[in-house]
Amino acid sequence: MDKGVWTEFLEHNWQIVQDNWMYILIGLVLLLVILKIVRTLVKWLIVIVVIAGLLIYSGISFEQVGKVVTQAKDDAINKVQSEALNMMIKEGRDAQYTSNADGTFSVTSSNLEVKGPFDGDKVKVWFQGMSLGEWSMGDTVKKYIEGAKGSAVTQSPQSP
Repeated sequence: MDKGVWTEFLEHNWQIVQDNWMYILIGLVLLLVILKIVRTLVKWLIVIVVIAGLLIYSGISFEQVGKVVTQAKDDAINKVQSEALNMMIKEGRDAQYTSNADGTFSVTSSNLEVKGPFDGDKVKVWFQGMSLGEWSMGDTVKKYIEGAKGSAVTQSPQSP
């Protein structure tokens, strides 16, 4: 995660917290009381209203919150993609390559699945059952596919 985004966010908002600590404390106590007493959907509506009120009153803009959330999401996606690439390197030889009659192939291992057309430059990637979208055929992806081709018997849908 980008420490600069968090540092900027905290530096900007620390003064706001110092100025409004009493209101924030009252809001947090109110949230705890609501969570202990109310046990329905109304509880969560009240919690959302209180949190929104604290955010609006404290001066934290939704743009700042959006920036932090976007950065966290991007960092998470990059981490998952990096992990998937590392798995491709580790599991390339254990993967199973299958060529399909419709002009596509699939490569499957315990954690990864890659599907795409034979002559395409994009493949669809799934990591531990979660779709990671379409990826370009980079060196690591090509090595993963070639490793699977080299170690597994290619299944041909059309046998002569």
